[in-house]
Amino acid sequence: MTIESAFHLRNYKSFGQTGAGFEVIKPINVIVGRNNIGKSALLHVLDFLCEGKLITSNINTCVEITESLAVSQLHAQFSRNSSGGDLSGNHWEDHGAKFVDSRMTWKEISSETLSFVKIDVLADEEEKRRLSRLKISPVLRSFRHIKLDADRDITPEVITDEMALSTSGVGATQIIHKYLQHVGFERNHIQVKLLTALNTIFSPDITFNEIITRYHQETDKWEIFLGEENKGPIALSASGSGLKTIILSLINLLVRPNYEGKSISKYIFSLEELENNLHPALQRNLFIYLENFATKNNCHIFLTTHSNVAIDIFGNSEHAQILHVSRGDDGVIGTTYSGEATGHGVLDDLGVRASDLLQANGLIWVEGPSDRVFIKKWIDIWSKGELSEGRHYQFVFYGGSVLANIDASLPDNETQEAIKAFKINRNFAFVCDSDRKHSKGSLKPRVATLISEVADTRALVWVTRCKEIENYIPKEAFEIVHNVKNLPQIGEFEPIQDYLNNNRISKAKAYTDKHNKAFAYADHLNHENLAFRPELGEKVMELVTKIRAWNS
Repeated sequence: MTIESAFHLRNYKSFGQTGAGFEVIKPINVIVGRNNIGKSALLHVLDFLCEGKLITSNINTCVEITESLAVSQLHAQFSRNSSGGDLSGNHWEDHGAKFVDSRMTWKEISSETLSFVKIDVLADEEEKRRLSRLKISPVLRSFRHIKLDADRDITPEVITDEMALSTSGVGATQIIHKYLQHVGFERNHIQVKLLTALNTIFSPDITFNEIITRYHQETDKWEIFLGEENKGPIALSASGSGLKTIILSLINLLVRPNYEGKSISKYIFSLEELENNLHPALQRNLFIYLENFATKNNCHIFLTTHSNVAIDIFGNSEHAQILHVSRGDDGVIGTTYSGEATGHGVLDDLGVRASDLLQANGLIWVEGPSDRVFIKKWIDIWSKGELSEGRHYQFVFYGGSVLANIDASLPDNETQEAIKAFKINRNFAFVCDSDRKHSKGSLKPRVATLISEVADTRALVWVTRCKEIENYIPKEAFEIVHNVKNLPQIGEFEPIQDYLNNNRISKAKAYTDKHNKAFAYADHLNHENLAFRPELGEKVMELVTKIRAWNS
């Protein structure tokens, strides 16, 4: 669930007048940027907005809040039963009513005073004065903001009556111990919920079968132990900090709402640099778990990160947004990452080289942008929407004759003037047009060579049975796009421009603007109308199966 509340931070610490902020709050909100750039300052804003804890600093004068105005809020200054005075006509009908659902921006100077900044409808000076006297509070004020610091740990602890978890992890051992050992706490929150989540994240590498606490008599402290299949309990102090990070995250998500007696949907969690000491595969599992958790439980999570895995996971998710915090002309600024042109600065700040883009789970090499459009659509159809570009696979364009310079042989075979596809990413597939003019036509020599080089590898090469990708466009798509009826199917080896010319759809001599036309045709593809080429479903399912294996 997206919270339609915006905030923008200006003139605070390293932030100048331009500043940075969020237009909405999504289930997952990622903040990326260099060390000490100011990512944590945006989390201070959440402290202020959710609980007003930092109002003793000047942050309240630096945070601009933008929300929609409701009828009940406006009635206090624009009464239905008032007319005249400083406002002409009826105060409500002629003035207040136009502000309903409008977006107003203000600063909360104190609990009694707000400073009007702007509103997205035209307002005169008297209306602005009345708007500045509204008694409104940020939507987030009813939320609980919980932080987990980048500097954190779980250590043995003396058991006391206290029931609290600090931002650095102090109290974690006490909480787990009480849920396991004390009457009045539900053991299932640890032995079932937390343990199941832990195994989901660590799967398939590790399976934990128990979590317990054991007493150290010499220190009078209790410590958390985890049991694995075929192993005895292992002390958490003997485990890596990555495991502790995941346990602390899960205590906050799964256990805290229970002992605090608050609905999970009223929490905003800020988790800093979770990737520290986590393998990229484990990062991926953790980030996917967090997204699923947030969307399922209608809670909201902020992440500060240096991990390029975060962009892989969240860059194309409808449930997430990424804010890139960087140095601007007047201080720190923020840019929402779209995954396109603005993304290069994000990758630079994360220390990602150009080749690191190819740490994707798998690559699909295609001849050009139009091929990408069709193949992406086919993958979506045959995977039932479960596989998405940017998360499960990436496209790479090799473009026509460039294929002659791609050597897909295994790394131990030397080549002098070619790209070794396995050096870029060992999970890959090539999709090639056969360019045959008839069923008995031979393949291009470079395609035949490629097939032989990857025959004994984990790669997939798909050479179209038809002349090219466009020969898989069904007549229904042509009919809808060109508003014609009763077209025949395009021939297996018929050039698409010949088809368009022969059916009086086009008089052009060459097939141009392939990319935009691909989008138009792809919009009208489905299982049923693609069945006229039975081999298409077989090859796409082979590719889908391969992509699933890349992501297992």
